Amino acid sequence: MDKYIRQTIDSVLGQEYENLEYIVVDGGSTDNTLDILSEYKDRISVLISEKDDGQYFAINKGLTLATGEIIAWLNADDVYFPWTLNTVNNIFENNDICWINGMPAYLDSQGLITNIYNQVSGKPVKYIRSGWFRSGGFGYLQQESMFWRKKVTGSCGLLNTGFRLAADYELWTRFSEKFELYSVALPLAGFRKRHDNHSLVSKDEYEREVSEICRSKKKFDILFKIAGKDNLKFNRLLRLMIWSKAPVVYYSVSKGKWCTEKRFRPISNVTLSNLLLEV
Repeated sequence: MDKYIRQTIDSVLGQEYENLEYIVVDGGSTDNTLDILSEYKDRISVLISEKDDGQYFAINKGLTLATGEIIAWLNADDVYFPWTLNTVNNIFENNDICWINGMPAYLDSQGLITNIYNQVSGKPVKYIRSGWFRSGGFGYLQQESMFWRKKVTGSCGLLNTGFRLAADYELWTRFSEKFELYSVALPLAGFRKRHDNHSLVSKDEYEREVSEICRSKKKFDILFKIAGKDNLKFNRLLRLMIWSKAPVVYYSVSKGKWCTEKRFRPISNVTLSNLLLEV
């Protein structure tokens, strides 16, 4: 992971956001990660390096230590964009909302942007609670661009460490029991696609955990059962056809500020043009 950690740290500290509490939790790395982290020690609020029982134990340590009003976590190979923290602060400071998610953006192994989906999708919490934002359904919610007020985890709890890979997925289902998820009309973070991503290497195990989480939840509509996981384009076309009223955050040029309202939006982040371009 030392191959990517510097770019991740720079993406956070390079924004020079003044009110940042930056907590870094390392699971006792044996590569060059600690040497790299030591270069930034004067700008890291809390640095912990010790053996733990997995990534979700480490993230829970950080979430427990966080004292700020707005909370998020960023994995060691993903990045924030230069505008992320100031934009997030502006949105929360001027709107009475608790939980937001940016538009999906993806990087290659070198950190170059490969695609940004340009449609603000609806993410109704009734579907998140039902477990429909998963493979074969509405697609997964992007963890790296999630931000929420501290009272959300105070009310809903931390990550369930009984899950090795899908604890973030389970956490969103709990958040959605009490809070609305607002879709922001801007990418806030980039997910790095690598050949050794947990989501790829352990895909079957991840899907098994998701299925366990969803066992007692509402089943997919029949069309999605037919589409399944093997016909991604058909699945995405179905998402484009489903419109629902959901909360969004958008920048109003006329008002000169970030505004919120409920609008009818498709479930999909992918437009018809995206579908036609993808092969």
